[in-house]
Amino acid sequence: MDRRVILLAIIITSFVFSVSLATLYAQIRIMEANAYACSFSIPALIPLFSSFGVLIGLIVYYLLSPKIEKISLKKVEAILEILEPREREIIKMLIENGGELSQAKISSKLGKVNAHRILEKLIKRGVVSKIPLKKTNKIKINDKFKSVFQ
Repeated sequence: MDRRVILLAIIITSFVFSVSLATLYAQIRIMEANAYACSFSIPALIPLFSSFGVLIGLIVYYLLSPKIEKISLKKVEAILEILEPREREIIKMLIENGGELSQAKISSKLGKVNAHRILEKLIKRGVVSKIPLKKTNKIKINDKFKSVFQ
């Protein structure tokens, strides 16, 4: 197992354990009707543990964020590998241009007939959509794939 995951598990477990102990301590003092004898102010425990919880969340995010980015890049590469080489080329062109591009620009790179056939396959699969735009069409990555590719 990755050391980061083990470290995260230890941090989260210790946080939950400390909150549980503090809650138990406060509960016992309240049940004994001796809440004023607590060495900690009970109302001060809430913001203290809330702040501590935010800190733990930031640490977890910091430690996991590089891993999340690597996973998402691997997913994009895996998805692109499923596509045929020409389809992959069109998707890469769309990604480089913010998710949309005119069909004329795609056709200039691949040829009109090839571009049309490949785009029709991608449209049938729901990967891209074609929007009429004057004498050409605007090709756009569909929203459900846009978040994956960008």
